[in-house]
Amino acid sequence: MTRFRTGAAILHPPVEIEIGRAGPGDFPAVIRLLVQTSLPASDVSVAKLEHFLLARRGPQAVGVVGLEPLGEVGLLRSAAVAADERGRGLGVALARALEQRARDLGVRRLYLLTTTAEAFFGKLGYRVIPRGDAPAAIQGTTEYRELCAATSVCMVRELDDPERRSEGMGEIRIERPAPGEYAPYFERYVAQVGDGDILEILRRQVGETASLLAGVSDRDAGYRYAEGKWSIRQVVGHVADTERVMVYRAVCFARGEAAALPGFDENEYVRRAKFDARRLPDLVAELQAVRAATIPFFAGLDAEELQRTGTANNRPYSVRSVAFIVAGHERHHRAILEDRYLAALKRR
Repeated sequence: MTRFRTGAAILHPPVEIEIGRAGPGDFPAVIRLLVQTSLPASDVSVAKLEHFLLARRGPQAVGVVGLEPLGEVGLLRSAAVAADERGRGLGVALARALEQRARDLGVRRLYLLTTTAEAFFGKLGYRVIPRGDAPAAIQGTTEYRELCAATSVCMVRELDDPERRSEGMGEIRIERPAPGEYAPYFERYVAQVGDGDILEILRRQVGETASLLAGVSDRDAGYRYAEGKWSIRQVVGHVADTERVMVYRAVCFARGEAAALPGFDENEYVRRAKFDARRLPDLVAELQAVRAATIPFFAGLDAEELQRTGTANNRPYSVRSVAFIVAGHERHHRAILEDRYLAALKRR
């Protein structure tokens, strides 16, 4: 049973949601969720619920996802979240819980068909493939043959063995953290980290960010896309500061720190940092230096250390979750730099 806390607004306080295997008595609730979200339900039976997961908030069913295991491949299907629970990370939690269920059953590649959720699953590490490239076992399912439109997109994700060593590198393969290993707020960042070796992602992405900003002039580095927003310099400084804070937490937890660590006010940090008095290339170089220290720290941990936990800002975190938060946080801000800053500068 996975417990997941959701809630992002004062008027909607955090409520614990439990994700567990569906049973025969849950059949009406599963069908109701699928019908409400306009997903195929005609082939869902009580017998198939053996591989379905249901999310409950108290007695109410608020989300569902199903698996059809077919040897080393499987079909993720029937992923639905009640309308008033969307946007709080529950869909991601269901998908990750199902992936773990699939691993437990020996599934190595997970496929899905979608007409509306390509972007969502893309952020979770699924990639689009031609429908005809799906293996025969997937093409033989009722969902593939009859229920999903011919225009639906086929996607796949490799389910690597957790914590395996990266070939030739002597490093632990860091498994993606479960939703309960970090504050729900950070799901928006973890969800942006695709499939693959997180250490390689961390190595690669800081160079990509540096390349993105290489052509920004000193004058444009002070650009803000709206009143009250940070400048480009401040965004870069914020990313570096946040990585420092988060990795400090990971160091403390990996070393067994029992004391609860404080939170931090990102806006106050930026206000006091005087980033706009510095050159953008210097701030980018600082970010690269911070990342250069982050990677060997995580690469030097073993599986037991990566799973150690601690408390910060009254929330629990595992050590390994910080690696994904750091990567997702940078990716989040890089997308904002591209879409809201650099795109606007090009139009000027």
